Amino acid sequence: MTVIVRDGREADVEGIARVHVQGWRESYGDFLSPEALAGLSVEERAQMWRSILATPDPKGKLLVAEAPGGEIVGFARGGPVGPKGADLLGTETEIFAIYLLDRVKRQGIGRRLMAGIFGHLAEQGFGSTGLWVLRDNLPARRFYEALGGVAGREQSFDLRGQEVTEVAYRFEPIPHSA
Repeated sequence: MTVIVRDGREADVEGIARVHVQGWRESYGDFLSPEALAGLSVEERAQMWRSILATPDPKGKLLVAEAPGGEIVGFARGGPVGPKGADLLGTETEIFAIYLLDRVKRQGIGRRLMAGIFGHLAEQGFGSTGLWVLRDNLPARRFYEALGGVAGREQSFDLRGQEVTEVAYRFEPIPHSA
């Protein structure tokens, strides 16, 4: 299957929201309670993504992975860290989200999405980026480490009634390729 990676746009909102919810359910099924995952809503995520796309940050980037026929099968978004997140992550920018449907993982699509975000952030003059990943999500952690990410501080919080711990991964300097 040939998947293209391109800029996300308003017409992609429903597909992005669907991948966001399904990606959570597929990726976090072993780490989050069934109740937490059942409470996810494509409609709520679509509303969130409409809001993000209504006021895009020119220094940020949203990429989608589109399968033949136009189906969105993955996406990634990165950009400058907000004032609250900068202290915690310790980087200038953040990869806010990257999700792929299980059926398209391990085909290089995640690397292509990350390379696109890395390239955009570096072109904007940023020197560092980071992200948060669930501590127990070992496949994702190995993926970020293979891209050159270095694990750092941890933070714990309540997520839909469940205590979770995330690990920060830093990329400094931002890789030229993924």
